[in-house]
Amino acid sequence: MTSNTFYISITLVFSITTLTQKGQLTIPRVMRNKLGLEPRKRVRVEMGKGHLKVKPIEDLLDIAGMYKAPKGKNALQAREYMESHYKRG
Repeated sequence: MTSNTFYISITLVFSITTLTQKGQLTIPRVMRNKLGLEPRKRVRVEMGKGHLKVKPIEDLLDIAGMYKAPKGKNALQAREYMESHYKRG
């Protein structure tokens, strides 16, 4: 007589959490661990049709191209403006 052992893997696909008065919500530990989210780590939040998508980002370059500059503006003009209007600490 042979004995078979079966392992079942359960993946947490959704969770119910509460939005605080400040608009904050807690991502369950299992999900944070699976995504590699740690305190102070940056995430990208995208709005879809009736839902939000949260993705970890490694660095600022991960969100490059997410925003478009207004017509007639460019990075050089923005830098010149910043340098002429703000003092460095």
